[in-house]
Amino acid sequence: MKTWLFALAAAFALFSADAAQACMPMPPPPQEQGESNEAYAARAAAWQAQRDAEDAQWRADRQSRNWEEADSVFLARIVRVQPNANAYGQRVTLRAIRALKGRAYTNRFTLNYTEPTSCGPLPGFAAITGAVGDTYVVFVKGGRPGQRTVQDTVAPANITDERIRALLAAGQ
Repeated sequence: MKTWLFALAAAFALFSADAAQACMPMPPPPQEQGESNEAYAARAAAWQAQRDAEDAQWRADRQSRNWEEADSVFLARIVRVQPNANAYGQRVTLRAIRALKGRAYTNRFTLNYTEPTSCGPLPGFAAITGAVGDTYVVFVKGGRPGQRTVQDTVAPANITDERIRALLAAGQ
């Protein structure tokens, strides 16, 4: 039982970093009757490794798709953080600092949560939880950057797409 609780806690910790973007993950399968703690721990670890690999692939596919579909992709810095008017989360103001694809924007724009869901507030932009000075890669489709045109924001450390990583490294 302790092993199962430990595995559940580990799964929660692994997936809670993006809690605003995803529902609570499924717990590992239960320990089977007669299964040793060691065998169960190995099976739970393999199950978690599979989930982690699927999650990493999903994020990589999403970044690639965002890159392909975006009119503009740029690095932006949070310049202001305020409480959100709708009582959940915060409102962040960002300013583009370097274009990676498409048009270079200089205007400031604001992002915030617009609605609560059972899986957390939407939209699940990583930048909304950031602090002044934090930078994010911003994917924009359909006009100037803003709440309706931003498709996603990703911290540079979480970029896995090699094209974007190369462009970020080239500007350092």
